[in-house]
Amino acid sequence: MRVHTLLMMVCLLLVGFQLQAADPPSKPPELSSIAPGAELWRDVRQRDQDVTGTTQVRSPGADVLINVSGQAWREYRMQELIPLSGAAIAIVLFVILLFRLVRGRIMLENGRSGLRILRFTTNQRVAHWATAILFSILGLTGLTLLLGRSFLIPVFGAEGFGTIAAGAKFLHDYLGPVFVFALTWLFVLFVRDNIPSPKVDLQWLLKGGGLFGKHAHAPRYNAGEKLWFWLASIVGLAVIISGLVLDFPIFGQTRSTMEFYHWVHSIAAIVLIVVSFGHIYMGTAALEATFEVMQTGYCDSNWAKEHHDLWYDEVKDSEEPVPQQQAQPDPGARQSTDSA
Repeated sequence: MRVHTLLMMVCLLLVGFQLQAADPPSKPPELSSIAPGAELWRDVRQRDQDVTGTTQVRSPGADVLINVSGQAWREYRMQELIPLSGAAIAIVLFVILLFRLVRGRIMLENGRSGLRILRFTTNQRVAHWATAILFSILGLTGLTLLLGRSFLIPVFGAEGFGTIAAGAKFLHDYLGPVFVFALTWLFVLFVRDNIPSPKVDLQWLLKGGGLFGKHAHAPRYNAGEKLWFWLASIVGLAVIISGLVLDFPIFGQTRSTMEFYHWVHSIAAIVLIVVSFGHIYMGTAALEATFEVMQTGYCDSNWAKEHHDLWYDEVKDSEEPVPQQQAQPDPGARQSTDSA
């Protein structure tokens, strides 16, 4: 019995050995470096437009499995909008710097007169400063959200930028609707004197506003100021409408609608910001005695004669002496007109 058992075990071992020799085990298949799930989604996305399906979810856009247009917008924003916006800002700042170096600070030809004329009422100045402050905050926070990844992450790191971006978004979202009222208030107060005067405005433009020698006649607001007013009003309206759509995504907007208004908001805002640099420079550092006009509401009589002579002829009878405590020399009054 023992002999039979031993022989059977030997036979089984020999048979197993033969089978193993005849059919060696195959090598385990090499694992693909690409996850099967990623390949599946890559195949699903091989299409040029959003494909809708059926779902019980009733929110707008819930019937779209993969938002292809959203990816296209993201690529446009990262590859075109952000670089072009940064380039536009850099070019305008360079032009302003170059103008400053070439033309210098523009001084009053006859100095200060010691007389002043009321140019802006308190209501007008409050409306202007409220709009200007809101515009500055919204512009700065908007640029932080648009360009911050490129410029702030290297300085503050990803975590620091995240905190800054969250604060910028909070201010941008909540101050945006307030800007609607400020810009409307400003428009109502200033629109009457910004109606174009084709003949006078065209001559002012052809003479370059008198910045390079030839005197240019101008009414209460010159052609450059009128162009800025209407640009800020019309493009600002586009910023406001698109901003409200983005700020309140609770009224049934689809993703494609949000993408479109995001595009409008970004382009319009960049246009306003870029042009505002010129307006800010001309109203602060470019011309002697200009910044104080919006600061105090009064302009020097010689300033009015040189920059808005047609308006000066209408209001010159309202001249009054500058109060002694306000008769301070302009900080740049001693600078040469050719100095930088």
